[in-house]
Amino acid sequence: MRSRRQQSGDGRQDRPDIGDVLASIDIPDPFDVQVFCDRIAAQRGRPLHLHSVPGISGTDAPCGVWIATEKADHIFHEAATSPLHQDHIILHEIGHMLLGHRSILDGVQTDGGGLFPDIDPATVVSLLTRASYGTEDERDAERLAGLIAGKAAASHTSKTPRSSVLRRLGDALSDT
Repeated sequence: MRSRRQQSGDGRQDRPDIGDVLASIDIPDPFDVQVFCDRIAAQRGRPLHLHSVPGISGTDAPCGVWIATEKADHIFHEAATSPLHQDHIILHEIGHMLLGHRSILDGVQTDGGGLFPDIDPATVVSLLTRASYGTEDERDAERLAGLIAGKAAASHTSKTPRSSVLRRLGDALSDT
C-alpha cells in the first residue's frame, strides 16, 4: 500500500498514512469495542459516546453516523443488525475520526435529519454519514476499519490455544 504522502499530483499530501494511524492506536486484547472506544477517547482527549439507534439504515440511508460536537464525539449505529456489524460500523466511523475526515457544514442540516434530537445542532462541528463507498474518504475509513478488525482478530487468534485435533488437522493440511 503506497502512502498518500508519496502520491504525486493528487493535491492531498497532508492526508495521514493509514499504516501510521494503525500503529498509533492501542487495540485491546481481547477486543472489546467499548474498551477500544474508551482508549480512542483518551487518546483524542475528548469523550466518545456510542448510540444504538433503530431504523437509521435503509436503501440510501447511512448505517453509521459520526457527529463531532464542540465537546465530544458521537457515533450512531444501526441497532437492528448483528453485534459484529455494529462493531464494524463503529470502527468505520472511528476510522473517519482518526484519519481527520471532516464534513462540509455550509448549508448542511446538522441535526441528522431529526434522528438525533439530543444533540444541539448549534454545537455540531462535523457530521459524517455513510451510505456508500463512493469517495476516497469512505474507502479509507473502511480500509482502516478492516485493518483494525484484522489486527484485533490476529492478536486474539495467535493467543488462542488450539486443541490437539485442530493442531494435527492444521499440520496435515498445511503445505509446509
